[in-house]
Amino acid sequence: MPVSDKIFQMYQRFFAQKNILTEAPQLTIDVNSVGVNDFPQEQALAEMNKIASYLMGRNDIQKIPFSEQVKIVKDAYQEQPFWQKLLFDYLNLTLDVEEARLKKEGEDLQDELEYALYKLQEKQSEQEELVDLYAQKIKNAGFHVDAHNLIRNYFKMLKKDSKVAWDVLTTNPAYFSPIITQDGEKQILSPAKAIDENKRLAAFLKGLKG
Repeated sequence: MPVSDKIFQMYQRFFAQKNILTEAPQLTIDVNSVGVNDFPQEQALAEMNKIASYLMGRNDIQKIPFSEQVKIVKDAYQEQPFWQKLLFDYLNLTLDVEEARLKKEGEDLQDELEYALYKLQEKQSEQEELVDLYAQKIKNAGFHVDAHNLIRNYFKMLKKDSKVAWDVLTTNPAYFSPIITQDGEKQILSPAKAIDENKRLAAFLKGLKG
């Protein structure tokens, strides 16, 4: 049974004793004119807590341990089985309400986590698209460098310090991925030409901004 139905039914049971509980805090919801779907659950729980606290001789039973609540009912209503059962059923309801609350919190946290993961994957996908875009521009320009590795490493530093990352990219991009000077045993670029290519690549990348 849904906890909302249990709250409604428990309130009905307390409400049925309204004429007897004349000195107790009042139950103000007319259960004869309201259904389960539009029943004010929070208000009902607050009112039942006041009634139960009154019957158990406490200001607020929610502020005392559950085991003590049980002991109070057991000792105080040992000779009154009707009230003892009503209060025990109410205490069981409070456990159901707490369980439902914790379950809802867990579901909300799970939803938040799934949404966060979705946004992270979306962001990573967008970043990979940028990596491909800029890497392709570097490749098309004919530079001897692992373009994808360069851009990925640039983005890693960008998350930590955007200014430093940009300064390094536009002065010494080989820091992110070295200029390729060898193809197996064949030399592609001399050390001097590699230095020059690093400078040209820096200027090229600076021109890509925006």
